[in-house]
Amino acid sequence: MNKESKKMYEKICTFLTIYMPKQRGLSQHTITSYRQTINQFLLFVKETRKIRYEEICFQDWSASMINKYLVYLEQDRIASASTRNQRLFAIRSFLKYARLSNPELMSLSMEAGGIAVAKEAKEPVAFLSEQAMEVLLRQPDDTKKIGLRDMCFMITMYDTAARDCEMLNLKVSSLDLNSNCPKIRLDGKGNKVRYVPLMKKTVQHLKRYLSIYHAGDTGDDWLFYTVSHGRRNQMSDDNVARFLAKYSGLAKSECDEVPGKVTPHQFRHSRAMHLYRNGMSLQLLAEYMGHASVVSTQIYAYADTEMKRAALEKCQRKAENITNELPEWQVDEEMIKKLYGLA
Repeated sequence: MNKESKKMYEKICTFLTIYMPKQRGLSQHTITSYRQTINQFLLFVKETRKIRYEEICFQDWSASMINKYLVYLEQDRIASASTRNQRLFAIRSFLKYARLSNPELMSLSMEAGGIAVAKEAKEPVAFLSEQAMEVLLRQPDDTKKIGLRDMCFMITMYDTAARDCEMLNLKVSSLDLNSNCPKIRLDGKGNKVRYVPLMKKTVQHLKRYLSIYHAGDTGDDWLFYTVSHGRRNQMSDDNVARFLAKYSGLAKSECDEVPGKVTPHQFRHSRAMHLYRNGMSLQLLAEYMGHASVVSTQIYAYADTEMKRAALEKCQRKAENITNELPEWQVDEEMIKKLYGLA
C-alpha cells in the first residue's frame, strides 16, 4: 500500500469510528449506511479501474468517477432517486471531513458538491385509517405470551409514534409508568432524546406485559426481546416485519381498509395523521414526532385529503347559500345618489 492509499484508508477509519459516532453523535443506522456506501464505491472503483484495493487513493474520488458510480446505481442497480441521493450525500460528507485536515482535497470536495441531486418523486404519506388501525391492533391473541408481546409492541409504537429503531432500543428503564404523567423515553436520530406521554390503556397493557416478561428484571434489560438458545436478544427488524405481516393479513380479511403490507413507519404516520385530524397543531406535532423543524411535519397537512375534502364541501355549502339577488342598494336609485354624493 502506498502513502496516498494509506492516507485515504486512515481517513475512512477515523470518519466511521470517531467522527460520526463520537463527534457528530450520529446513530448506528446512519453510520452503517455510510459504511455501505463507501464500501460499494471502493468496489466500483476497483472493478472499473481494474486495480487492487490497496492502490485506490483520494484521486479516485473525482467528480468523473462519482458520476460514473451514480449512473451505475441508477442503471445497473436500479436504485431509486432517493437511494442515489443518499449515496451522493455520504460521499460528499466524507470528502468534506477529509479536507479539514488535508486542504489539498478541497477541489475534490467542491467538485463532489457540484454534482446535481436527482429529482425525487414525492410519494403520498401512507397511513391507516383509525378503523383499520383499530382492527389491526386487536389481531394478536393476548391470552398467549407471544401474542401479548406483539400486541404491546404495536400499541406502544402507535401510541408514541415511535420509529422502529426507537422501539427496538427501548429498555425497561425507558418506561415511567407510576408517575402522575406516565411517559416513555425515546432515543431518536442523532442521539436526540424525547419523552412522550402514554395513554392510560397503553400503561395498563405495559404493566401487564412487565409482570409477565420482566418480573424481577433490572432496568438495563431490553423491553422487547426474543429468546435464542436460552438467551435473551434484542428484537430485530426482521422479527417485527414477520409479525406485522401476519397480523396485517388477518386484519385485511376483516377490514378492506387495511393495506396488503403494513410497515412499522406506517404506525408512525398513522398516529401523526390521527392526532392532526383531531386538532393537534403542526408545531406541537413536530415536537411529539421528534422533528427538528416543523417543515418535516407539514407533509401531514399536505397529505390529509379528508380534511381538504371537508373544507371544500364547507366552501361549497356557503356558496350554495348565496343568492343571486342584487343587494338592496343596487336597486335603490336614491341610495346610489347619496353614496356617490349626488344627493
